[in-house]
Amino acid sequence: MGEQVEPVADPGADPGLAGVVPFRFSCHRCGHCCTGGEGHVWLEDGESEAMAAALGVDHEAFERLHVRAAPDPREPGRLRRSLREQDEGRGGRCTLLEGQNHCSVYAARPAHCRTFPYWPSVMETEDGFEAARGTCPGIRLEPDEETRAEAFRRLEAVYAELEEVLSAARPVCIARGVCCRFEEADHVLYATGLEADYAAAKKPHAPAPEAGGRCPYHVEGKCTAREGRPLGCRSYFCDRGFSDALEATHERLLGEIREIERELDYPATYAPFPRMLLDRGVGVEARP
Repeated sequence: MGEQVEPVADPGADPGLAGVVPFRFSCHRCGHCCTGGEGHVWLEDGESEAMAAALGVDHEAFERLHVRAAPDPREPGRLRRSLREQDEGRGGRCTLLEGQNHCSVYAARPAHCRTFPYWPSVMETEDGFEAARGTCPGIRLEPDEETRAEAFRRLEAVYAELEEVLSAARPVCIARGVCCRFEEADHVLYATGLEADYAAAKKPHAPAPEAGGRCPYHVEGKCTAREGRPLGCRSYFCDRGFSDALEATHERLLGEIREIERELDYPATYAPFPRMLLDRGVGVEARP
């Protein structure tokens, strides 16, 4: 969507941790909650006026285009005002979305949107939680400490296996740091949620990234978190003579990490590494 991820201001205070299934949440601005599934966005008094003002349009015109009356499932016979969908009555894309799922009234969006996923149905029922989790990539389970410790131990074994391969192959690294300046290298560093958890545990503090989308651990041309860096960093070398072999090794070891997730029932996520660090409160400190 071209917009920066919004990390939770205090990851330790996430209200999702009090849910029937404890979770943490950070909005990825993916728009999944605004584009599919069944349900309604109910409007409270004054909200349509605020959205009309945000768009700079007449309130009555806004109501005709974007608001409809729908039966309230909790009170049979009662109609409530709800936002429209483009495929009205079947659930789907909100009429207020533009382009790549950009909310045109984001600053004035309704309370029903603002409070997702901390709805009673999500916080109080496992079925509601699983439905929300299936829609929203920003919802992640919180593993218990025993599971986390075992997952970290096994992840370290995978990293040690890679180090043995690298010691034998001896690919050349000239430490230019360009591979960490993603906007220059024209690539995106993906990692698993397990790897992001491990990195954040090893180095929980880092300044804001030096550039949009860049890893916050990359400071003044150097990696400040080499001990916790993910597989994608460890297996990437500019040495073209080893690129094919290391790519195959990367895929094999990524499969081993996925197996750790499956065997331990560890929350499975695969996303850009810098974004996941922000989700964990890493990279939100003021830069000196």
